[in-house]
Amino acid sequence: MTKRVNPVIFVDFPTTDPEAMSNFYATLFGWTFNRRPAGEFHEVLPGVKPNLGIHRAESAMSGPVPRVYVMVDDPPVYLANAVALGASVLWEEKEWPEFGARYAAFRDPWGAEICLWRDKGTYKPGSKS
Repeated sequence: MTKRVNPVIFVDFPTTDPEAMSNFYATLFGWTFNRRPAGEFHEVLPGVKPNLGIHRAESAMSGPVPRVYVMVDDPPVYLANAVALGASVLWEEKEWPEFGARYAAFRDPWGAEICLWRDKGTYKPGSKS
């Protein structure tokens, strides 16, 4: 029997306010979204697959949650913008030597954790820029 590889096709975030969460990510990353229906389920179109979903839930996320990694050109700028929109800092940009990369992270106002990943081609290892 051949072992099958099963790709991730969708990530779906629970939130008490799909409209506000959609607007947060549209403002921060420029993502667009389809309301299907408005206020209940929003399909987020980040520009490449997989798409994301935002669905209405009875309560905010709590406890351990998955982290979603988003490729950006300048994590400190995106982190500051996320904070200005109501997010909290999980950590400032730091180096991940194993991957030759840098990343920062935040928790959005609904409890989702997002890592801002800097492409290793956009900085010199050991430096902060």
